[in-house]
Amino acid sequence: MRLHRSLSLCALGALSLGHAQAADLNARDFVTASVGTTVGVTYLPLTRSEDFHGDADANGKADLKVNALAYRQLWFSDICGTLCTPQFIVPYADIEARTPGASEHSHESGLGDPQVGGTLFFINDPQARTYSGLLVLLGLPLGEYHAKDPGVSPGANRWSLDLNYNYTQGVGEKWMLEANLEAQLYGDNDDYLGATLEQKPLYRLQAFASYDFTPSTYGALRFIAADGGALRLGGHDLDDSHQRYTQAGFEVGHWLDAQNQLLLGLTAPLSTDNAYAQDNLLLRFVHVF
Repeated sequence: MRLHRSLSLCALGALSLGHAQAADLNARDFVTASVGTTVGVTYLPLTRSEDFHGDADANGKADLKVNALAYRQLWFSDICGTLCTPQFIVPYADIEARTPGASEHSHESGLGDPQVGGTLFFINDPQARTYSGLLVLLGLPLGEYHAKDPGVSPGANRWSLDLNYNYTQGVGEKWMLEANLEAQLYGDNDDYLGATLEQKPLYRLQAFASYDFTPSTYGALRFIAADGGALRLGGHDLDDSHQRYTQAGFEVGHWLDAQNQLLLGLTAPLSTDNAYAQDNLLLRFVHVF
């Protein structure tokens, strides 16, 4: 019983760390470019939390620090019969945490699970500033996985599938509104401290309202709401593993020239249940080839 409880607490930590490593969207991600355009994106996300909200952290000592780096390459193409963006993402993560119930900190770093996929656009009307598409990203279990310390492992040792439907609409001359409906689906990790870890889908809403301050600079407000992700370990449902959280933040994007853009984003928790209450800082650099 004590071993099962220890595994359960570690698995809850892994659930929340998965949230930390999730690739959140940014405002205007679905604004298109012409066929033949190639874009490279470098992300530098930092995550900090000194508070796990949930009954699993009975001693109140859980905390989290993630320093990450990710590179994303995408191509605007018509090979799908309509506009689509084949792409891949390669992440690196340095993770230090005291997971719920743990007496000491754990620390691991390395390459995370890469993702491949793309967006298929259903609406692409730059003149009306209206866009809509489905982003599909398949997570490959190729990252560095530390079976003896899976709670802070950069790789998850499982397949994953991220489905995100976006609708973007320009309003007036300077505003742009966006809504994203997302489902994160997970395969099983069959090497989780001697047991199989299963996770139910996590559903999220990501919404943005952005405004053009100048032709080269915009600001955006963001809102994220998530629900789901309950865990099952060794064939047993884990109590208090169904997470819910809401976050709010802002972004400022500035085009340095026609090919290079910098973005700074900050996100803070509004409410959190069975997960780390996270503060997130993002620096992003975009280069158009």
